Amino acid sequence: MILETIRQAPQSCGVYLFKKGKKILYVGKAKNIRERLLQHYKQAQENPKEKAIVEQSDSVDWIITQNEYEALVLEVDLIQLHKPKYNVMHKYGGGYPFLVLTQDQFPTLRVLRGTQQEGKLFGPFFTIKKAYKVKKLIHKLFKLRTCDPMPSRKEPCMDYHLGLCSGPCAGLVGKKDYDLLVRSAESLLSGEVAEVLPELYQKLEESMSGLEFEKCAILRDQIRSLEKLSLGQKVSGLPYRKADVFYKMGKMLGIFLIRSSKLVDKETFVLEREEELEEVLLGFYYSNPIPEVLLLNFELSEEVKRWLLERGQINFSFSIDEGLEKLLKENLGHYIPYNVFREEFVRVIKMVSPSFIEGFDISHFYGNYTVGSCVVWEEGVMNRKRYRRYRIKTVDKVDDYASLEEVLTRRARRLKEGEEPMPDLWLIDGGLGQLGVATRVRDRYALPIKVISLAKEEEILHTESGERIPLREYPLLYKVFGQIRDEAHRFALSYNKKLRLKEGLKDVLERVKGIGEVKRKVIYNNFENLYELLKAEEGYLRRLGIDPSIKQEIEKYLA
Repeated sequence: MILETIRQAPQSCGVYLFKKGKKILYVGKAKNIRERLLQHYKQAQENPKEKAIVEQSDSVDWIITQNEYEALVLEVDLIQLHKPKYNVMHKYGGGYPFLVLTQDQFPTLRVLRGTQQEGKLFGPFFTIKKAYKVKKLIHKLFKLRTCDPMPSRKEPCMDYHLGLCSGPCAGLVGKKDYDLLVRSAESLLSGEVAEVLPELYQKLEESMSGLEFEKCAILRDQIRSLEKLSLGQKVSGLPYRKADVFYKMGKMLGIFLIRSSKLVDKETFVLEREEELEEVLLGFYYSNPIPEVLLLNFELSEEVKRWLLERGQINFSFSIDEGLEKLLKENLGHYIPYNVFREEFVRVIKMVSPSFIEGFDISHFYGNYTVGSCVVWEEGVMNRKRYRRYRIKTVDKVDDYASLEEVLTRRARRLKEGEEPMPDLWLIDGGLGQLGVATRVRDRYALPIKVISLAKEEEILHTESGERIPLREYPLLYKVFGQIRDEAHRFALSYNKKLRLKEGLKDVLERVKGIGEVKRKVIYNNFENLYELLKAEEGYLRRLGIDPSIKQEIEKYLA
């Protein structure tokens, strides 16, 4: 039925949509819609992803546009609106946290997601942990208020006594002095320290004259931190003050942030197709600010360049400084080259070397919230796009073997049906017992997969043939298998923690009056935990259709 529809598609420029009922599974753009749809249909014979798109769709639709640029704009908007299952664009860049310097009388810093915020934005940060770490440093150095919103009281809170806040709520700092703290914090975040340093030195002189030694010590630390930043800019030698870098090396794509002439953060992705280069870039800048300078080591289409320029002023550079390029390669090249691993694997384990490994682990919290994880290693690189997590459904007690069997069985079914690419090897976290479970599931579904297990503490690798290989004696293999095992453990543990926080939120919302089922679903979908909900902006809550007074009701319940 889909093939007949494809044959009737126009040979015009536009956007096409694969659908299942009313649900959109995939959105694409093309110069010639019919020709591109036929390519999808042909590629479905070999490519698992294309096969899933075609087989799961029951209809194909299209929208004709006047030109390729209109098609690109429409494609990006439709993907971000509907977040189709098989599009990767909406999975990049969205939801990164920012530090927001508020516009109150006594400003403070907030960690928020999204760029539609009132105040001055700094970021993005690729992890929430890093954003909070910088926020904590700012409070420690510059004493911006920690209470939010700011109350009016006679005595300051404990943060004042811990040296994290200057106490504006209790009138312990004047507006002029507080404004200097704010400008100093902004200087540290932006890297523009030249204007504020003279003011801090002048304030230091005044405090010394007044014998205010405690203030002198605080000002000294602030000055040192800003001077250290300034010195670091000179030492780093990077030729750009502020820039974003997209650097492709093999199947890897690194996104690097240069701020204050220093490389401050990076995110790495594994690409499956060349077309994903522009998809990643479009997804990233749909949700993040346009940089002053964008450095790339690959070309962009004219439509993508125009789309970026429509969103803000930007300077493109397709030639990267030699010193910077060396630094980028070092950051992306920390993994072991696949050919080196392959030779060592064959020499030590006496098996055909795998190019695609899936690693599994089980995690629970005192027998509750039992979950499993599957992480993927491909030719030397961890491929996070293929990670999968599982909540255990059939086991209600502490039983790692039964839990592992459920996870592997669910995985084996998808592999058998061709919904996921077939790995060469399963790496199981555990000993001989776990190895036995994995081989039993593998044989039940007749999968062409080898199985090994890695026992903790002793770090012994167990093979199906009964060999016990002490991995510590083979550092190269230990690094690869240890990385896969540790990543599977981290991914399972993070999911376990997420479920516990989510359950805590669910439990509280069900007990607070005035929060119906519909509102609870909205909150579950938009907030990870109670802390995020209670810290959310009132405007953001209203946009979600949630009355901000709910926060007060929750606080009353928790009090």
